Amino acid sequence: MLFFILSLFFWAVFVLAVLRYTAFFLSNHLAGELGEIREKAGPLFLPVLRGVVTAMLADAVALASSLFLLLPEDDPDTPGVPVVMVHGLYHNRTAWLIMKRRLRKAGYTNLHTYQYNSFTRDFEPAVHGLLRKLDSLPGGRDAGVVLMGHSLGGLVSRCVAGNPQYRDRIKGLITLGSPHHGSDLARLGGNRMARDLIPGRHISRAVDRMPDPHCPRLGIFTLTDDYVFPLSMLRTGREGWQEKICSPMAHVWMLYSREISAMVVDFLKENVEP
Repeated sequence: MLFFILSLFFWAVFVLAVLRYTAFFLSNHLAGELGEIREKAGPLFLPVLRGVVTAMLADAVALASSLFLLLPEDDPDTPGVPVVMVHGLYHNRTAWLIMKRRLRKAGYTNLHTYQYNSFTRDFEPAVHGLLRKLDSLPGGRDAGVVLMGHSLGGLVSRCVAGNPQYRDRIKGLITLGSPHHGSDLARLGGNRMARDLIPGRHISRAVDRMPDPHCPRLGIFTLTDDYVFPLSMLRTGREGWQEKICSPMAHVWMLYSREISAMVVDFLKENVEP
């Protein structure tokens, strides 16, 4: 029975990954962006194969990590600037388990996660909840904070960071694989939050209206993102952002990648004291 369940899981995540990368090729082809991806990543067979493999691994890690939801949330009160991490669509606070461990090793221990409901709620409640989360941190509105968001969490973070009452409080803003202008895959979204990520719809318009905070800003993305495409959707298109392209990998694997963790640590060391 266990072998059957594992086999079923393997084939399910494999088929879904292949379908997403089929959509990836179609979207980038129609947008005329496959040429740029090939120019920067080389022939796409191996990068996309790596994307498929890391997508399957990410699904397995995410499923195993979900068991930690049974444990109470760790909300420390330690010295240093708080780093608040915001998960993406259909995920939860366990998305950051591996990243938190690596940040602690680098000397950053004041780590917090923010969890919101992306299944049945809309975008605004997610933003307002993060505002309340910041107010609940030690020091209240007078305390500085670093925001880091993966995928949709990056957009939630950007809307909070651009809020006039909070802009001067943000000491650093990091987005990982965020759909800054939406994603074509959102056309297949199963709820309102997902469909609002269709390019030109509510969430991208809300983010576009927000000014950037007065702090260092870093956007990291991969050329083989299997959830956010075409490629231009992954760029902020704004001055003042440092944008880095990581090696080919799947969208969710960015949460678990040592390469991404190292990029985040380097950014924090350059701009934020532990």
